[in-house]
Amino acid sequence: MPFLDKLGGIARNIGDKASDAIETTKLNSKINAEKNSITACMRQIGEYYYNRHQEGGLDDPGVAELFADIDAHNKNIAETQAEIARIQTESAKQAPQVVTPTPQQSQPSAAPEWIICPSCSKANQMGTKFCCECGAVLEAPAPQNRFCPECGGSVPAGSKFCGGCGHKFE
Repeated sequence: MPFLDKLGGIARNIGDKASDAIETTKLNSKINAEKNSITACMRQIGEYYYNRHQEGGLDDPGVAELFADIDAHNKNIAETQAEIARIQTESAKQAPQVVTPTPQQSQPSAAPEWIICPSCSKANQMGTKFCCECGAVLEAPAPQNRFCPECGGSVPAGSKFCGGCGHKFE
């Protein structure tokens, strides 16, 4: 049965190639792990010398331009972080606030949460799109983070999986 022998030979050949591909992938992963370790060591060396430069203990003209570039990048990062903080502060001032009325407040007790109008500060029932006092648009507050029932980690609203343990949210 030469046909079956030939078919068996093809199957063995495919199996050998698959085995070779798996072994090659494992070896490439090992090479990448070694390269990542080298990169981590290089980063630590760079951080060591940059810290010495910051302390005034290193004056090497060969890397002075690189140190200046790092300083400029750090300045840009600090300015950008300050801008983010400014935007978040302004957004917090303008965003409608959600409040739960206390018994002494004059709001009806049927609705547990209220949206405070950013224009006139009137309390409006949750789900209202326009202020009942001034007609300003009321945007629903952004959904808050939730917590994973498996690991207890904070999970951003809308996430399908927990970043800490991989728990799937339905």
